[in-house]
Order: sequence, then structure tokens, then C-alpha cells
Amino acid sequence: MQKIFSTRLDEATLNEMERATRKLGMSKRQFLEEAIQLRVDRLTRDEQGDVWSETLGAWQRSESGATTIRRARRAFQHGFARHQPSSGKPASR
Repeated sequence: MQKIFSTRLDEATLNEMERATRKLGMSKRQFLEEAIQLRVDRLTRDEQGDVWSETLGAWQRSESGATTIRRARRAFQHGFARHQPSSGKPASR
């Protein structure tokens, strides 16, 4: 699936991209996609870190999933109950 990406670029950079894409006979989209992929490949080759393995491990936690769910539910219920009257009377503000 393709998504729209918008950014502000310096006019000189846009002019360089225009010249390069015209010379190479490729679209600006293709040029940018290849430039991003080349940059990622260089990062991996330079052993500065693998961007993908660093971000894909974000789901790992020190606690179990059940514990995380219990803590989240408890926090939600506490916040919800805080805004509810304790008796039949409306809450005063």
C-alpha cells in the first residue's frame, strides 16, 4: 500500500533532485525510495546498527503480558471511578 509523505525541502535540494531524476530517467518517487533504501543498506553495512532489529524488539517486556494487562486495567478502572460519584448524589465541582 502506498502512503502520502509530505515534507519541506530546501529549494537547492529540490533542484538537485530534479536534475538527477531527469538525467537518470526515473520518477522522483522512485529516486526517493532508492535513496532511502541505499541509506538503510549503508547503515547495516557500516555496522552502526540494524534499524529493523532495533525497532522490532520494542514489544519485549520484562513482565508477562497478563501482568501488563492487569496493570493497564487497574489504571483505567481507577481513572474511570475517579470521575463517578461514590453515592447516588452527583459529584460536586
